[in-house]
Amino acid sequence: MSTIAHKEELPKGLPFLGNFMLFLGLAILALSLTGTEWLPFNMPRSWYQSPAIWKLLALCLSFGGVAVLKQVSSNEMKHAERNRSIQPKEDWMPDEQGQRFETLFVYSKENCPLCEEAAEILEDYAAYLPPAEFVDIYSDPVLVEQFGTCVPVVTIDGKIRFRGRINEVLLRRLIVASPVTKGTKSGCGCNKQSCGCKRPTTKSESTGCGNNCRCA
Repeated sequence: MSTIAHKEELPKGLPFLGNFMLFLGLAILALSLTGTEWLPFNMPRSWYQSPAIWKLLALCLSFGGVAVLKQVSSNEMKHAERNRSIQPKEDWMPDEQGQRFETLFVYSKENCPLCEEAAEILEDYAAYLPPAEFVDIYSDPVLVEQFGTCVPVVTIDGKIRFRGRINEVLLRRLIVASPVTKGTKSGCGCNKQSCGCKRPTTKSESTGCGNNCRCA
C-alpha cells in the first residue's frame, strides 16, 4: 500500500504540437495529390523515389495530431465539467472542523485517469479525511476480480463509498453528516492545506490573512 503522486497537468505546448502534426500531415498529403512542380524548391530525393513512405508519414502525422488534440480536448472538458457541476471548493467548509473517519483506502491501477482524478479530489478534502492509502488491484488477484472493472473504488472505515468516480456533492454530505474523530488541524480550514493561515479560536480573532483566505 502506498500513496501515489498525481500526474502533472498536460504540457502547455501540447495543443500546438497536435495542430502542427495535423497540419503538417495534411500538407504532405496535399502535395502528394497536387504535385510539387509549383514549389520554389525541390523536395528530397526520397519524395520521388518512395512516395508511399511519405504518404504513410503524412497519415501517421495526421492521426497522431488528431489523437493529441483529442486528449487535450478531453482534459479540458473534464475540468470544465467539474467546474460546472459543483461550486468552487474555496466557498465550501463544514460547520464542524476536524477529521472524520479512521481509514480511507483507494483501490486503483496504473494509467487510470479516474484514479488520478479521485486522488486530486481526496487531497482537496484532506483536512476532513484520514490519509488516503492507495492499493494497486493488480497486487492481489482477488482485488482484480472484485474491482477490475470499476476502479477507483473508495472505501471509508471498511465501507465502499464510491465506485468509478467520486461524487463531490455526496462526499461533502458524507463529511457533514459524520462525527469528528480527531481535533481540528492547523490552518484556515480551506481545502488547500498549503495555506499558512491560522484558524481563529474566537470570532474576533484574525486568521492571519485578514479573514480573506484565497489560498484555494
